[in-house]
Amino acid sequence: MRRVAVLLCATAWLVGCATQQWVYDKPGTTPAKLGHDMAICRKEANDPQTVTLPGSPRVDRTVFNRCMERKGYTVRPEKSG
Repeated sequence: MRRVAVLLCATAWLVGCATQQWVYDKPGTTPAKLGHDMAICRKEANDPQTVTLPGSPRVDRTVFNRCMERKGYTVRPEKSG
């Protein structure tokens, strides 16, 4: 159940204009810890030249994903359909 909550939280965070959605999984991680780690990685991957919808973070996704991997998460694209 916790794993499902973490995956849902990660998916909800990343909903935006990006064409590819990502899943960040780390066994035993709480939604609060996931949110904290994502906030840190968003700051590290901030890219003011990225064009996004208003209110969406301007993030270099490659840098963000590497940051999450360094924090122990398995990073994979979400399966469509």
